Amino acid sequence: MIVSHPRRATISRHEQFHLAQQALRRRDRGTGLIALGSSLIIGAIAALIWLQPLITPIPASIAINLIAIGIGTACLIAGWRRYSFHRQLQAATAITDAPMIDCWIENAFEGEPGVIAWELVISQPDGKEVRLRQAQLIDPSLVARWHHAATVPVRYLPANPAVSALATE
Repeated sequence: MIVSHPRRATISRHEQFHLAQQALRRRDRGTGLIALGSSLIIGAIAALIWLQPLITPIPASIAINLIAIGIGTACLIAGWRRYSFHRQLQAATAITDAPMIDCWIENAFEGEPGVIAWELVISQPDGKEVRLRQAQLIDPSLVARWHHAATVPVRYLPANPAVSALATE
């Protein structure tokens, strides 16, 4: 059972799950993925260079190394995106109050983290309004504290409002 405290119109379970996944990805700084991707690529290249001449070339062994290089590259890209997000978040200085959408305890993930979701509304210099729904993991004991709030303080990067986090950290 999910203990949910919606502030606005109730969001669907699907959107709650999507926002919780987004919050879990944002928690990771990407260094593990960068290390894993580098190891896979270096290991596969080393196997192709040094081990391949020692044994008869088998198409399967070459394919396995090429697959490892592909997986390593995907890990490097994902890790770099997460790492650059956290680097940008350190430079984020603008703070605004964002309307809280919902606050719940997510029981679909191990450890049952608390999740707080908000909708960031930013007016850009050209007059367009940007609306982003984002979430962040919080300690489950803080869910009771936040579920009465109408707005939450959010720190964001004005050049890229998708880079945001609660300002109370």
